[in-house]
Amino acid sequence: MKKKAKLINANKEVLITMLLTSSMLLGGGNSLAAEEETSTPTFTLDQMIVTATRTMKDVKEVPASVDVITAEEIAAKNVTSVTEALQMKTGVYMSPIAQGGISIRGFGSTDILVLLDGQPMNSGWNGVMNWEMIPVERIARIEIARGAASSLYGGRAVGAVVNITTKDSEKDTSIDAVVSYGSNNTWKKSMYFDQKLNDKLSVGAGYEKRSSDGYRGYYRTANGSASTTVNPSTIKNVNLPKISDGSYLIGGRGEKEWENENQSFHLKYKFDDNKSLKYTYMKSKNDYSYKNPFTYAYDANGNPIFNGTVKTQDGSYVKLTAGNFLGYVGRRETDLHTLNYQDDDHKVQLNIGFSDTKKDGFSSASSSVTNINWEGKGTNSFYPNKTYNIDFQKAWENIGKHTIVAGFNGKEESFDQTRYNLTNWKDHNSVTSFYEKHGGKAKNIALFVQDEYKISDPVTMYLGVRYDHYKKYNGYSHYYDAGEVLNPSTSKNHDNGSYDELSPKISFEYKANKSTSYYTSYGHSFNPPLLYQVYRYGGGGMGDVIANPDLDPETSDTFEIGMKKSLNEKTNLGISLYHVKTDDKVAYISHYLPGTSIVDFKRYENAGTEKRRGVEFDFTHKFSTNWNGYINYAWQNGKITNASGKEKNDFDIPKHLLHTGIEYNKNKFNAILDAQYVSERQAPDTSTGEYGSEDAFFVMNTYFNYKVTPNTTLQFSIQNLFDKEFYASEATSGRTYSVSVRYQF
Repeated sequence: MKKKAKLINANKEVLITMLLTSSMLLGGGNSLAAEEETSTPTFTLDQMIVTATRTMKDVKEVPASVDVITAEEIAAKNVTSVTEALQMKTGVYMSPIAQGGISIRGFGSTDILVLLDGQPMNSGWNGVMNWEMIPVERIARIEIARGAASSLYGGRAVGAVVNITTKDSEKDTSIDAVVSYGSNNTWKKSMYFDQKLNDKLSVGAGYEKRSSDGYRGYYRTANGSASTTVNPSTIKNVNLPKISDGSYLIGGRGEKEWENENQSFHLKYKFDDNKSLKYTYMKSKNDYSYKNPFTYAYDANGNPIFNGTVKTQDGSYVKLTAGNFLGYVGRRETDLHTLNYQDDDHKVQLNIGFSDTKKDGFSSASSSVTNINWEGKGTNSFYPNKTYNIDFQKAWENIGKHTIVAGFNGKEESFDQTRYNLTNWKDHNSVTSFYEKHGGKAKNIALFVQDEYKISDPVTMYLGVRYDHYKKYNGYSHYYDAGEVLNPSTSKNHDNGSYDELSPKISFEYKANKSTSYYTSYGHSFNPPLLYQVYRYGGGGMGDVIANPDLDPETSDTFEIGMKKSLNEKTNLGISLYHVKTDDKVAYISHYLPGTSIVDFKRYENAGTEKRRGVEFDFTHKFSTNWNGYINYAWQNGKITNASGKEKNDFDIPKHLLHTGIEYNKNKFNAILDAQYVSERQAPDTSTGEYGSEDAFFVMNTYFNYKVTPNTTLQFSIQNLFDKEFYASEATSGRTYSVSVRYQF
């Protein structure tokens, strides 16, 4: 099917859905309001948020684009991961492939600071967030603050801050249990127990496990050649699917199966009603692998071909290697410790945390393997990392017209990568020797202060600044000969480096009246270089990548204006416009031997700039006690200018994001119809003009909840209701079902 036709059909569906939803939201409330209002309201217009200013504020009075996701919302949609919860909000794109990540305003997780009970969760190795390590049933609330936030949170807080808080023990005794089963043999099983031992001491523990057999997602392509050196008598004739860029679809890795296991424990002591100390421990194990590799090449007798040269229906030759059909075996294991002290009387908060990713990496078979059932030798890349963090703040409220927040932060990150030889590439324990070691550390010390100054009754100014001193040190790259003997000629200890960064931010909030407020802001933010980009050497398949200890942080300037309005007590509207310019953007640069096309070396360098801009729209309406509606839309665009001054579009950023839905509540029953549209995310092919594999897509999802007893809820959901087929770097799963039983006591 041609992409153009697919896009036209998708756009028709989106237009119809927008018209229907908008007419219901804007005009349908009168007839629906006549419904008998007997159920308990689940839709709240007034919410509070801490993340945007580090003080408790009404979301309508915060000078930023923010969202709050509650445990009740997560339960109602039977959300199985943090990314599923986030992607329902404005400007958030979740990759629909298995265990896909997210972007906010076009920024990936390396530019989004993620906090769990105050502890930074971005990997010390590559800055990426492992969303699977957070047990979703343990989440009390998620706060999203979009835009520059380095003035309060430092590095990574460029595109947004996602602040996740876990549950406390709220009852004398409580039990929460969920069992869910769905398509692709997908399971979720969780149980959490909380107990108040007395007025001061409470304890909780829990276990959550999710697993899936997966589906065929990753497909491999190959280009044909006009000639071959292989003896023609040994070549089989095949018929391979052909795609628009002229390459052939040859097969894939099969189903990606995965398993995530989480354990948690917390102990909380209340000194009094306003002072408490809470310790939380979490352990996360994540595994994935591929099974049932498949090929589209078959001989005349119908036998599959995974290895050798074949001749296509067009007369061109394609070389197949069994190793290209084999995937990876990945494993990650993390221990997380957090200690939180809260003193509401003196407005003091202290967070201390330690994240220890003891296992992280993947193994693979050699690309030259000829046997598709190969369980012999391979390699394993293993890169554990650690993060220590301490964060202290104190607030002074209502000092005349001022509220001041000040504090300090200290953080240390480190990684130690080892590359091993394995006797069995699927078994991470079958180590024979190691042949590379790389590592390094980064330390950051910071002071911050923010003044909330009420200039007049309608106008409040927020003026903040943070000073960060960042140091990268102890970097090394060591290579070993046979017998794990250090090779001095190829081993290096890297120079240390440091830099200082001031991150100011100024915001104004103008409260025009009780129901309408406007805001504008400017913020400077920065993203420290990723440790693997600074200290990682890579040979073999990486192609002579060298370390760059001189790599500097990316810096960004964000301008934003917005409006928040309550049209009436049941209807909220939010609009925001933003512009972000990023300098010293890190790029992967190839350097060539003089006068040749031969690559001498590659490395990450500060080269070029990127400009992002966007518009966000959010509309919610409560028709009655029984009916709620919502629609949010984001238009976003990015342009990258490289070191030579050439500008191009950033096609990784979806230009259009639409999310809309209707929710119905009546007595014991709850139902949600949810729709989402995402535009294409790929540059057009130069020869055909058609877009590549990052398709536009429009999907609808449904969720049903029924309270069988006061403590037991039966849930049923359908994702991708109309079974849409599309690609998002991989093929996606199509229609899926799940049924769950949720017990709360």
